Amino acid sequence: MHPFTTRAHAVIPGGAHTYSRGDDVLPANAPAAFVRGKGSRVWDIDGRTFIDWGMGINNVLIGHAEDVIDDAAIAAIRDGQAFTRPGPLEVEAAESLLTFFPGMEMVKFSKNGSDPNSAAIRLARAITGRNLVAYDGSAPFLSIHDWFIGTTVMGSGVPDAVRRLSVPFTFGDLASVERVFAENPGQVAAVILEVCRDRMPAAGFLDGVRAACDREGALLVFDEVVTGFRYHLNGAQALFGVTPDLMSVGKGMANGYALAALLGRRAYMERGGLSHRHPRVFLLSTTNGPERASLAAGLAAMQFYRDHDVIGRLAATGRAIREGLAAVTSPLGIGAHLHFSGDFDNRPVLTCLAPDGQPSFEFRTLFLQELLRVGVFMPWVCPSFRHTAEDIDRTVDAFAVAADVYGRAMNAGSVAGLIEGRPVKTVFREFN
Repeated sequence: MHPFTTRAHAVIPGGAHTYSRGDDVLPANAPAAFVRGKGSRVWDIDGRTFIDWGMGINNVLIGHAEDVIDDAAIAAIRDGQAFTRPGPLEVEAAESLLTFFPGMEMVKFSKNGSDPNSAAIRLARAITGRNLVAYDGSAPFLSIHDWFIGTTVMGSGVPDAVRRLSVPFTFGDLASVERVFAENPGQVAAVILEVCRDRMPAAGFLDGVRAACDREGALLVFDEVVTGFRYHLNGAQALFGVTPDLMSVGKGMANGYALAALLGRRAYMERGGLSHRHPRVFLLSTTNGPERASLAAGLAAMQFYRDHDVIGRLAATGRAIREGLAAVTSPLGIGAHLHFSGDFDNRPVLTCLAPDGQPSFEFRTLFLQELLRVGVFMPWVCPSFRHTAEDIDRTVDAFAVAADVYGRAMNAGSVAGLIEGRPVKTVFREFN
């Protein structure tokens, strides 16, 4: 074990403050720690350089240490980081954010995507007087809070009474949404889901969910923490013409700075304010939600999105990476087992299958391990504005090296003797 890893595990449960940054989800030869990044490159604690496709868990969509964004954050810090009254940056950032999302009228800032989603649930319950939450049962992640985590295999510590208040439906299956309403008449406060992930929603699905919420008196909540600023400047919802009542954004909004937000219609959001006669709703109240560095970074990042075709660049880069892998796997006859899937080039999904055609952590480990050997860090693929043609070429060259080893394992029917240490694991599992 790397000395840094030993040190980290001694003081931090799991050795990292985010589960998806943990040692267990990466190959044994993964960098123990990153100490610097610039553009599309990162440097580890041992001085090695990698082309980075993880990009800060999908939230650095422009590039590491982007000067115009960092300069704005530093300038804000020079005038003080936190005050006891609101400041102009809060209002300016809120006004700027609302220009991207037609139909949204008010904003509350936070530091992560979980808090806005949970605030939306609380707000919906207060407005409707109901307790149940209908959620996408296939969503990989919606919140760290009990209403969602209690539904996962890592639900230890969540009371059963809380678990029972969250009712799953199947993404893309409108009948399953209708079934939740039919089996729980007058009890559903909100329907919460990502607009899409790597696949397009079934035709009419989002429109049908919108209509069902309107008919049943439930609020529709869109989680655009990942998709916002990645698929369309007005959110992935703009691709399908459906507007929610409340929505969350984060990740790409501030290019890696800790900034997320809940947005919504004024009639609902105002219940967390002062201009109403209803019982007060403790919507979002965080000491560091409006810290000035992140707000300034968010403003600068939003302007960058206006000035540059970031989304177009993400799609072009993702498409080139997808085609590059296909070009090296096809001659080896393993393209059906090692490829990128998904409907969006902005977000290619690496698919690693075993000889039997089933997803395999062992074969995934082998591929990622071999990429790391030649300087490519790819826990997933997050294209950024600063990935260059050279980065793409070098990554495709790395694909060729790794795919050759993958092909040998396919022919042998096993990765035995080829991977270092243990296979990667999924975050959501009941036991270590």
